Amino acid sequence: MQSKVIVITGSSSGVGLTLANYFHDKGHQVYGLSRTAKGQEKFKHIATDVSDKENVKRSFQQIFSETNNQIDVLINNAGIGMLGAVEDASKADIEKLLEVNVYGPIYTMQEVLPTMRAQKNGYILNVSSIASNNGLPFRGYYSASKAMIDRLIESARLENRHTGVEIATLNFGDIKTNIAEGRVKTFVSKFYQKRYDAMVADIDHEVQDGTPTEDLIPIIENILAQKNLKPHYYIGKSMQKFSVILKNILPQKMFENIIAKYSKLD
Repeated sequence: MQSKVIVITGSSSGVGLTLANYFHDKGHQVYGLSRTAKGQEKFKHIATDVSDKENVKRSFQQIFSETNNQIDVLINNAGIGMLGAVEDASKADIEKLLEVNVYGPIYTMQEVLPTMRAQKNGYILNVSSIASNNGLPFRGYYSASKAMIDRLIESARLENRHTGVEIATLNFGDIKTNIAEGRVKTFVSKFYQKRYDAMVADIDHEVQDGTPTEDLIPIIENILAQKNLKPHYYIGKSMQKFSVILKNILPQKMFENIIAKYSKLD
């Protein structure tokens, strides 16, 4: 891949940090956007809160001024998790999740799409989740936030068809990151407490046993070398990817029963 201007959100840790450092080492001009830097960055860091539209606009104005209005790749990686029952979540919890997971990618795409169309090329990759395909116990709001991004990206692809701009979602399974540190945890009512605690323990174990961030590098590099991207790239362990197929071929109630059993609700 020839030298590109690459912008990655959520670059302070995990997937974002791994990708940003890698692409910098490969000779690309990399800008990492996150609220704080942690001293592990080799690339240029711009302090950015992706949930703040004006902050995002200022960050991209700086990038455009330094790159002669060029951005070749945008990877919307910034995101947070959220655990809790649908019943228990507060308005503040829900808004915090949506501001980062939904509004953030919207704001960044609004900044880069006009430039990429003028260039007649560009890549926008939005990190989503395999969980966007299912309503999962105690992860309903997180799943819904990722499902919203999936639908928005499908729409943006159609709206920018034949412009040269490639747009896709990366639907990850469990990736070994520190996502638990920034996870929104709602109040848990007594009725749900026991099942909630068991679910959190299982989720944390699955994350620690997840795909290492370094394993994503060749996958994403290969995607960025392609033309005519697919809407979705499902990336993770085989069983997690297979769940997408199962939901499409099994009767709805049967699939729900499988999710319940896997989640130890029966």
